[in-house]
Amino acid sequence: MQMQVAAERKKRAAILESEGVRESNINVAEGKKRAQILASEAVKAETMNIAEGEAAAIVAKAEARATGLKNVAQALQEVQGSDAASLMLAEQYVSAFSNLAKETNTVIIPNATNDIAGSVTQAMAIYKNVSSSFGGGGQQQRENGQNGKLKAASSLRKGQSD
Repeated sequence: MQMQVAAERKKRAAILESEGVRESNINVAEGKKRAQILASEAVKAETMNIAEGEAAAIVAKAEARATGLKNVAQALQEVQGSDAASLMLAEQYVSAFSNLAKETNTVIIPNATNDIAGSVTQAMAIYKNVSSSFGGGGQQQRENGQNGKLKAASSLRKGQSD
């Protein structure tokens, strides 16, 4: 009888030990599952935060560009606005050619490299033509546009004959 009692105790101990191991394995598995879920949610939140930041940056750049364009439009409407535009175009012209020479081994050279004033005049004629086309254009603007075209054409001919 004592042997049966001892055997029963061993059996119960083995069952309790196996249940403990099983519960332990279940707890470990659930812990790993939760860790993976939390890690994926963290990646998702990070991705969403990055995307929202990039979207906000795009909106901020667009708003800054729009504000800049409005300021340029207002400045061009002022008394000497076209003179300021001429100066800006001349600066950009010189800067563009200097950057081309630095960055690549292919260089685009205008017809008359020593006639920057002529090239700026040609650029301004194009600018006036475009601005008169989009400005709603009265008769004076159309005449100025035609004069600009004639000046640009004569400048081109002059540059080609040099």
